[in-house]
Amino acid sequence: MTSTETLIVGAGLAGLSAAYHSRRADTLVVEKDSEVGGLCRSSRIGGFTFDHPGHVLHLKDAGVRRFLHELLPDAFAETERQALVYSHGVHTRYPFQVNTRGLPAAVIGDCVLGFAATMVRRGAEARDFKAWILRTFGHGIAQHFMLPYNQKLYQVDLAELEADWAAWSIPRPRLRQVVRGAVGQEVGGLGYNARFLYPKAGGIDVIARAIATRCGEIRLNRSVQKIDPLRRSVELDGGETVQYRQLISTMPLDALLGLLEPSPHPELQAAASRLRAVRVVSMSFGVNRTDILPGHWVYFPEPQFPFYRVGCPSNYAPAMAPRGCSALSVEVSVSRVTQVETDRLRDEVLDGLRRARVLRASDQIVAEEIQVLDPAYVIHDHYRREVLPRLLALLGEYGIDSIGRYGCWEYGSMESALRQGQISAGQGRGVARSDSRAR
Repeated sequence: MTSTETLIVGAGLAGLSAAYHSRRADTLVVEKDSEVGGLCRSSRIGGFTFDHPGHVLHLKDAGVRRFLHELLPDAFAETERQALVYSHGVHTRYPFQVNTRGLPAAVIGDCVLGFAATMVRRGAEARDFKAWILRTFGHGIAQHFMLPYNQKLYQVDLAELEADWAAWSIPRPRLRQVVRGAVGQEVGGLGYNARFLYPKAGGIDVIARAIATRCGEIRLNRSVQKIDPLRRSVELDGGETVQYRQLISTMPLDALLGLLEPSPHPELQAAASRLRAVRVVSMSFGVNRTDILPGHWVYFPEPQFPFYRVGCPSNYAPAMAPRGCSALSVEVSVSRVTQVETDRLRDEVLDGLRRARVLRASDQIVAEEIQVLDPAYVIHDHYRREVLPRLLALLGEYGIDSIGRYGCWEYGSMESALRQGQISAGQGRGVARSDSRAR
């Protein structure tokens, strides 16, 4: 049996940040995969660098920004976002709500008049995400972008989601901005990611690999089989048992709850099967042509395309692809109860890319990789909001701090994961605060 003061499960950004910032020498990190990084990993295939899936950094916290720049001085380039929406056969700028110029006249009218109506018809507070979208943006913007895009991404009836969980990330413009965008006047700077950072070379995993060199002991290829919260011990594959005083877990919360044996509270046991998420099939392609997308990434709200977003990382980080080529990142959301047939889905994606005029008949795929991320996006439903604070508090009573994007079961950023790791390591169990819990 091994004994450690702090056991950290998962070597993604949250776990690595916790290990880096721990004030205790007696800290052990275990990771089930063969490399660090978690969701923020990169592959190198045929001269291309593919992230799993596309990532960019949006830094608002001065401490996190300082930490990354001290960790990797002069490693990042700051870029102004060039994002687009493809609908009705044309590209428009993102955010959709202030960039409708170029769409059919009837669509523009729907969007402007629908938004104007929200100025005078407020009514009661929205009780779910679908109602919030309609109340905030009006029928036109909802019908032509917000509802179909989010339905495609989350794979559930949007009325099942909480009303304002994503309000921080979806900018609500003023009426004059909507009108200006409808007549073609540029409306810039809206949204939390109007500018972003990305490594100049090496892919997004340069961050995780740099932190890992300063973390002490990390054991790779070691998965957790059972957690005994009463004895404060973890059983790893191979039969090894690790005794801990504090457990910092970054594994998905539903998986963590399913490994508690014995489960110390009925609420913890019941929640394991009721927390919901979607999977994402991330397809990366190396294409033998430049200028494959007109921007950094494109949103696809319409149901005739299987993907919800297509990115071209080599447009903002040229080192991601060899000279004369492009790196393409395609994301498809799939329900966790739907079987994923990657070969069939790949054919549908390539057909959709050709119909959307992203790929030409003459283009050649010279490198590719397919990853299934499960979970990928947490579903912020009414049950989650009701039980999450209680679940995390109960775990804290047994020395378990569940942090990170999936540990907190939230729509979280890389910045949030890094900050949570720092808080958990520096202030002890049960004190990490996620972005979603603060809102």
